[in-house]
Amino acid sequence: MSKLRIGVALLVILLISIFWTAPARAQQQGGAWSEPYQLSSEAGRASEAYLVADQYGYVHCFWIEKLFENQNTVIKYSRFDGTIWTKPNDVYVTDQGIRNVSPFVDQQGILHIVWAEGLIGPAYSTYAPANNALSAQDWAKPIQINVPARIVYLRVDSKDVFHMLYINQGENPGVYYIRSEDRGITWSEPVWLDPDILPGHIPDSLSFELDENDGLHAVWFYGSREVGETSDWVRYIHSLDGGHTWSSPLTIDKSIEGTDHDLSNASPHMIVQGHTVHVIWAAGSLPYRNHRYSTDAGLTWSAPVQVFGDLAGQAFDGLAVDRAGRVHFFGQIRYPMGIYHAYWDQARWSKPELVYIVAADGEDIGNRIHAHYTVPVIRAGNQIVLTFTDPPADPNRRLFVMYRTLDDVLPRGNTPTHVPTATSVPIASQRPDQPKQLPQWTVTPPSLDSADVQQVGRAPAPDHAIRVALIPTLLILGVTVIFQLFFKRKP
Repeated sequence: MSKLRIGVALLVILLISIFWTAPARAQQQGGAWSEPYQLSSEAGRASEAYLVADQYGYVHCFWIEKLFENQNTVIKYSRFDGTIWTKPNDVYVTDQGIRNVSPFVDQQGILHIVWAEGLIGPAYSTYAPANNALSAQDWAKPIQINVPARIVYLRVDSKDVFHMLYINQGENPGVYYIRSEDRGITWSEPVWLDPDILPGHIPDSLSFELDENDGLHAVWFYGSREVGETSDWVRYIHSLDGGHTWSSPLTIDKSIEGTDHDLSNASPHMIVQGHTVHVIWAAGSLPYRNHRYSTDAGLTWSAPVQVFGDLAGQAFDGLAVDRAGRVHFFGQIRYPMGIYHAYWDQARWSKPELVYIVAADGEDIGNRIHAHYTVPVIRAGNQIVLTFTDPPADPNRRLFVMYRTLDDVLPRGNTPTHVPTATSVPIASQRPDQPKQLPQWTVTPPSLDSADVQQVGRAPAPDHAIRVALIPTLLILGVTVIFQLFFKRKP
C-alpha cells in the first residue's frame, strides 16, 4: 500500500508542477527569454538598433558606432537566423554624424537602407540582397539624395514605389514626404506635411509604416527649441492612395495649459496591423502610457486611454506584431525598474510582464543594464527579437539583444533563399533643381469622429492554449496510472 501512496503522490506532484511552473516562469523575468548578448563592439559608442525581418527567416540589425580612435561614424550590420548572430561588419564609414538608419526589405528580397548625414542632410540610400548582405562588398555604392534631412525613413510598397519621410530641423522645420517610381534614381519634389507647425518647435520620434493596401501612416510629436517651452502635439497623418494625397495632420494628443497633462516625454510609437493603427505615447505629470487606435486605417479613432496602470517612466518604447496578429509592447518603465512586455489581443491589453529587471525601488542597478530604446522585431512570425542599449548619455553606450519564441504561435514558412534579381541603379546624385514631377498634390482632412472605446483588461497568457490542450492528455494519463495501481491484479 505504501507503494500505491507514493505513486499517487508523485502523480499529483507532476500534475501540479505542470500547471504551476509555466506561469511561475513568466513572472521570473520572462522565463523563456535568452540572456542579454552584446552586439556592439568595444571600439565605439553604439546607437540603438534599427531592425527589419525578411521573408527568408532572417533579422537584419543595423546600428551606428562613433569610433573612439578617430571619431568616424560607422554603420554596423549583423544578421540573425533564429539562433546565431553573424559577426558584425561595417557597411559604411563617414566623418559626418548620422542620426538614424532606416532598413526595409522589399517583395523582391532586396534589403534597402537610407540615412542622413549632418544636421541638414543630404540623405543616402544603398541596397543588397537580403540573403547576402554580410560584407560591405555586397552593398551597392550609396546614392545621394539632396534633401535637408536630419531623420529619414524609407518604405517600399507592393508596386515597387519608394516612399520616404524625413524631418527637417533647419529652415522651415517639419515633416516632409518624397517618392520615387524608378527605385530611387529620381525623386519627387518634397511635400511639407505640417506647415502649421508651432513656432519654435521641431518634430521628433517619427514613425512611418505601410498598411496591407499600401496606405502610408505616420506619427510624431513636437519638441521645443526654446528653454522653458513645453512640448506639444502628438500628431498623425496618412495617405491612402500611395502618397498622391495626404490627410491634414490629426492631433492625437496635446498639452493642456494649467494642468499636469504634459507631453515632454511623449515619444509616440505606431504599429499597423492590417487596417488597424495603434499609437502609444507618454503623457501626464509622470510619463504614463496612453493608447489610441483606429480600425479603419486612420479615418476614425478611439478615445485616449491610459494603460499599464501606475507604471511610468520614459526610456523609449517599441512595438511589433506577431503572426497571430497580436501587438507586442516593450518599454523600460517602473517600479520595479525594468523592461516590461504586454500584448494587445482581442481588443485588450495583457497584464504587463517584467522580462528584464534593472533595479527594485531604491536599489542600485549594480552590473545590470540600464536598458533604454527597447526595440523589438518578430522573426518568422513567432520569435521576438528585442534590442536595447545603455542610456544615451553613457560615453561607452552598448547595444544588447535578447530573444524568445512564442510557443502558442506557429512559425511562418520561410521563402527559400535565392539570389534575387536587382534592378541596376546608376550611381548618380539627385539634383534638387531637377525633381521628377508627380501629379496633383492635394491635402484632404480626415474624419475626426471617435471610434468606440474598448475596455482594457487581462488577456490570456501566451501559453494558455497549450496548457488547456494538455488537460485531456493528463487526465487520461492519471486515470491509467491509478487503474494500474489499484485495480490490476497479479496472475
